[in-house]
Amino acid sequence: MTIRTPLENLIDDFVCLQNFPLVKAPDLFVSRQNLPPSKRLDLKIELLKFVLDRLQHDLHAENAEVSFEDFMQCDVNVQGDRLFIAAPSQFVNIGTGTTSKQLQAPLLLFLLLNHQERYKVLDIIQYFVEQIRNELTYLDFKKTKTGVIRCFTNTRFAAHVLRNYGLLKFTHRDAFKTWELSLSGFLVAADILVKRRKTENLWELRLQDQTPFELVQEIRQGCEEIKSFDAFVARLSSICKPDAEIFTTFNDALEEAHYLLQEYWAILSDETKTHEERRAVSLERLTRLEGLGEPFFQELSRCIQINDLLRTTVQGQTPEELPS
Repeated sequence: MTIRTPLENLIDDFVCLQNFPLVKAPDLFVSRQNLPPSKRLDLKIELLKFVLDRLQHDLHAENAEVSFEDFMQCDVNVQGDRLFIAAPSQFVNIGTGTTSKQLQAPLLLFLLLNHQERYKVLDIIQYFVEQIRNELTYLDFKKTKTGVIRCFTNTRFAAHVLRNYGLLKFTHRDAFKTWELSLSGFLVAADILVKRRKTENLWELRLQDQTPFELVQEIRQGCEEIKSFDAFVARLSSICKPDAEIFTTFNDALEEAHYLLQEYWAILSDETKTHEERRAVSLERLTRLEGLGEPFFQELSRCIQINDLLRTTVQGQTPEELPS
């Protein structure tokens, strides 16, 4: 039996339901089943939120006199049939939750594991947030002044930076309605997956490094170990099905890609360049990489075997450790 908190009991006593659950087919005979206690409480909380939102609207009380971050520092408790909210003697800066930089590497990983789904951007954000929900805090779910949940906005910011540096493709044909990994994005995401499988949590939101770079170190170092052409091909092979034809059919394209990526990776970690210079050169390399042709990228996408990669990850082996 679940033990309820005093606040849960107060809401359960205060809000009374009538004619719930809703019957949405009045022309049909539908039996009205009783909701289990836990579901009834969920429904009461949701309805109470709607009531308070409507009251706020009716009273034109749009501008709160206390911030979300200040409320988080208040003590909330129930005494009898009253709800007490006590402010601390002094407020402190508790930050704003997870930063967009912390979402960069997990977002690349998510896009790799779901690269064949062709989700729209809004679906990607929703599914991604659900994937990392256990890593987020309540601060991350604050609604900003635009009415958008903070972690949703930060996910867009993370994708924007990844796209600016060529890790996501500029999908003009879809008017940017989806996010797709570029070739460099596939390589970096594969490195993230292989290295993170050694930890207990693939979706860890790591603290950002204190550097002048817009991309986190985990991404910038994602290609440090594949500077030779053989290592480059081995990295791609690690996420592709065995004997993939792409490595013979598109050998010339792979050699050109490796040449372009060598310069690209060096630029990402060049402290002598400004953000604008790094972005400009990164996008120039991306444009040239996309010149390799759509058939090359389509074949690469078809070759990637995420299920096999995940299975070996769970078993504690990297793809390179598997027998040939």
